[in-house]
Amino acid sequence: MSMPVSNDANEDFGYEEAVKALLDLQSNAEVIAKIRQSRDQKKHLNVPNMKKYILRSGLTMEQADSLSVIHVSGTKGKGSTCAFCERILNCQGFKTGMFTSPHLIEVRERIRLNGLPISKEMFSKYFWKVHSRLKATQTEDVDGGRMPAYFAFLTVLSLNVFISEHVDVAVMEVGIGGQYDSTNFFSSPAVCGVTSLGLDHTSVLGNTLEEIAWNKAGIFKTSCPAITVPQDPRAIKVLIERSVEIQNPLYIAQPVSQELLDSHHVTLGISGHKQAENASLAIQLYRFWRQSHTDGSSNTRLPVINPPDEIPILTVDLLDVATIKGLSSCNWPGRTQTLRREHVTYYLDGAHTLESIQVCATWFKAAADKERQLHGENVARILIFNSTGDRDVKPFLSILKACEFDGAVFCTNISSTNDALIKTVTANAMVQRAEENRTSWDSVSCCDLGHPLTRQQQAEVISDHLDHNFNNATEVPCNTGGINPISKEGCVKGIGHHQNCLKDHSFGPIVDGIHLREIKRVSHFVPTILEALGWASQCRDRIVSESLDRSSLPDIAPFLKEKSHIQILVTGSLHLVGGVLGIICPDLNDN
Repeated sequence: MSMPVSNDANEDFGYEEAVKALLDLQSNAEVIAKIRQSRDQKKHLNVPNMKKYILRSGLTMEQADSLSVIHVSGTKGKGSTCAFCERILNCQGFKTGMFTSPHLIEVRERIRLNGLPISKEMFSKYFWKVHSRLKATQTEDVDGGRMPAYFAFLTVLSLNVFISEHVDVAVMEVGIGGQYDSTNFFSSPAVCGVTSLGLDHTSVLGNTLEEIAWNKAGIFKTSCPAITVPQDPRAIKVLIERSVEIQNPLYIAQPVSQELLDSHHVTLGISGHKQAENASLAIQLYRFWRQSHTDGSSNTRLPVINPPDEIPILTVDLLDVATIKGLSSCNWPGRTQTLRREHVTYYLDGAHTLESIQVCATWFKAAADKERQLHGENVARILIFNSTGDRDVKPFLSILKACEFDGAVFCTNISSTNDALIKTVTANAMVQRAEENRTSWDSVSCCDLGHPLTRQQQAEVISDHLDHNFNNATEVPCNTGGINPISKEGCVKGIGHHQNCLKDHSFGPIVDGIHLREIKRVSHFVPTILEALGWASQCRDRIVSESLDRSSLPDIAPFLKEKSHIQILVTGSLHLVGGVLGIICPDLNDN
């Protein structure tokens, strides 16, 4: 396909052609593979190359630096923090831009204006404008002269959109790491945030928490305030050292208290016991941005640096009406999300780290147990799982086994056999990894669902998630027909039952500290997400069955066919969750 080479967008090229052209660029996974092979060789060129791409796209660095930016890195909760922050800003009356990754269904989700994905028409318009300018200025120079890779291109694209659309503020989520990330070209963001840190992308960022913290703090800029959340002592030590080195003030945001939320009748729009932490960070990021926006300088009335032994603790004591609206209305699909259909309930969470899998399992077990009270024991519980990259999935699967699944199905992140393979990894490698995941599932033993969360934390998770799911059940996209929402009263009664389930004689032997029901379990591998959904749902969901060749499915065990309702947990990968949503909620991004 010939590409436009003029400096202006070519109206003959539309959205679908733009997506195809984007996929022709080097993909995220290929970039990661190259970094793994030569981790320390050229990473320092990422940011200088980004500046070259920006200039080649028709912008100046002065224009880029004129954008008022909130820059967020971290291991867990980056997307949720950005989403909360964007909603607060928009509810305060500001025009917002937000750049996040990955997308769930469509690539345009990554670039948002006022909280909504940009339209296909707008994406196409800016895509071809940027693409043509980069094509026209392409050289053989490997350092910034060629076409940028997938993520780098989208970063440049988002910058062009936000500047041209005159946003008041851009919330920018780091892709991987921070120090060498493609988003780290801003010389003076208004404020930076670092969410909870943990071990992830270790082949790229390092094998220790200290190495990862050093990388994440790479977004700090001289005199620009940085805010983090309570961290492991090893991580906070590195963040403090980096703030001293870079000469910027560092603050710690304490999680907003449940008492404060209750006093304002606030139910966070994203559920989960960690979301109070993310919401608090978002509030503080907004407040610091508001101060810099009002005063015209990001360091007005702020110290250049805080003494290492006197890092200020930020608390939230009051919430204004706009902030309350922002926290309550925030919607971030694919994270502890429940979709109810007539014979199937989908529980979706893109958890992909050990701690997030633990939180996901606790949430699912509690919510699914309460729903099962409506059906007695006539419920089948199925896991759909995939995990990519270099993660060791055995600890994940050991935790998930405590959720008492009757069956599990493992697949790739390919939606259906009709899909052109997205060039993240080869199809063979994806299949091999999914088969290995299934083998691991069959071999691991069950882990105590109470570890590492305390009983009190479990109670908070249960109460928080159930309150959120019951209060918002009728508002979930695609929640048409199906079972009635469980009553709030039933929820309250059920919490005590869940915590005392160890005494329930209906449970079987104790395994690693918890009782398990005596149930049969089956597991399968299928190549695609559609086939996984077909087998897991037994084709009871019309939108799944209409697209599926049932002859490709593994046989369904008779004891599963006898169940009147099916609970399906989808987890392990945001790409997997996105693929599922693309099938069961194809209109998710319709504004």
